[in-house]
Amino acid sequence: MSTQPSLRAQVMKIGRTGSSVVSFQEDDAQCPQCKSDKYLNPNLKLMVSPCFHKMCEQCIDMLFSGGPAPCPECHLMLRKNQFMSQIFEDLSVEKEVRIRIRVAKVFNKRPEDFSSLRLYNDYLEEVEDISNF
Repeated sequence: MSTQPSLRAQVMKIGRTGSSVVSFQEDDAQCPQCKSDKYLNPNLKLMVSPCFHKMCEQCIDMLFSGGPAPCPECHLMLRKNQFMSQIFEDLSVEKEVRIRIRVAKVFNKRPEDFSSLRLYNDYLEEVEDISNF
């Protein structure tokens, strides 16, 4: 028996607020602001905010032309320069990678920093626990 989620579970995605159910594939290819999608506009470039909400470059330019503004999804105050290109298709992977990068900048000890391999392995487990939080 496969541990993969069913196709229906993969296709349906519940929004962060739980107020809307949208198609996972549609959500990945569409700007939630202007509703432009990659199907009709293959050059559409979606960017990701620090709160992991997507928006196309044109909407970002318009929304943040006057300086900081709240995220349309969660209302976190954002700046235009905080948006980054989306590297991974799945936003959960994008989020995990970014968290791991930030954790690695702080928790970056090497095996030589420990008196035993056991202590180093305990340290690595602690870092993993922090990354999965």
